[in-house]
Amino acid sequence: MRFPTLFVIVAAVSQLGATDCGQVLSDPGFDLWCGAQMCDWKVERGSVSRVATWNQGDPGVELDGTDVAIEQLSPVDSGDGACLEFDLIADVGIDAQVVLNIDVFGDGSVERSETIPSVSWAPQSFKLPIHGAFRGVRFEIAKSGPGRAVLAQIGAKLANGPGCDFSPIVPAPAPLGAPCGDNGCASGMCQFGLCVDCSDGSCPSNQTCGIGEPTSPLRAAPRECVGLGSHVLGEQCMVDAECASNICTDAAFYAPGNCSACRTDADCNGETCAGSWDALRAPLVCAPRQHVGGSGAACASNDDCSSGICSGTPRMQCDDGRDCSTDLNCPFDGLKHTACTTVGVQGGNCE
Repeated sequence: MRFPTLFVIVAAVSQLGATDCGQVLSDPGFDLWCGAQMCDWKVERGSVSRVATWNQGDPGVELDGTDVAIEQLSPVDSGDGACLEFDLIADVGIDAQVVLNIDVFGDGSVERSETIPSVSWAPQSFKLPIHGAFRGVRFEIAKSGPGRAVLAQIGAKLANGPGCDFSPIVPAPAPLGAPCGDNGCASGMCQFGLCVDCSDGSCPSNQTCGIGEPTSPLRAAPRECVGLGSHVLGEQCMVDAECASNICTDAAFYAPGNCSACRTDADCNGETCAGSWDALRAPLVCAPRQHVGGSGAACASNDDCSSGICSGTPRMQCDDGRDCSTDLNCPFDGLKHTACTTVGVQGGNCE
């Protein structure tokens, strides 16, 4: 079954603004560990250890070394709320400097840093309002200096009331693929509510305004100038000219389509032109999964070929069709990433 393009992108975008009953961070108590690493927090630099806190049965995370940082990307957006309340419990020595960095849009630019004071297991709480439209926030906890720093809890939730109208964070202009918002786009271009880097006819003669590589699970894949014919069978596309086959199917501004080998049955010499993968976003090929493709025929799965071998690159993608290598590249469902799965072959030809 093929789903309307607009439905697919709306479903994906709706996942991006989710929280868990108002909670913004997953595993705020550092309880979930995958071996020696935290499951939901990423070690950006340095190393960490699982240690006991004031309660032997309540684990925490120690930031080991003189330059350590952990982070978590949250899908919270301005549609959920414009003020966040943080609650934390930590044991920070006087020779350690620990800060909480707030990166709105998760684009690498830190808009606000809050110092975590040198205390021993004293609960702390503060609010951070954010001005204007935004989608997603990266929370980074960074430690410098030789002193001890153990975190037992750092939670964030939607809030309102006193403290939510004081010194709001003003995000920088939005990156490509993000909603344009009140502060505009870093590219200076907005189309249909999204920040873009090109429009039809604005690219050099050897390029076209197509779809770039996704840069964040919080944002749509960027519209930017790409080389003519630079995308192979199965890759995402916006216009025919960016595909090596010169056929881009099921694309609309709100969602990319796929570079395909055919557009209708008329292109297939009596065979059916249809999707080759069992996925929402799939390229069209002739006689998919019928084992009839001869040597050199375009294919997107082994079942498309009479030889049973489709030579190309394994295609891994998220539910919205974007390229991925792990679940961390995929949009969110609540506070969890959706799955990155292998769906077929990209740029394939039958052997």
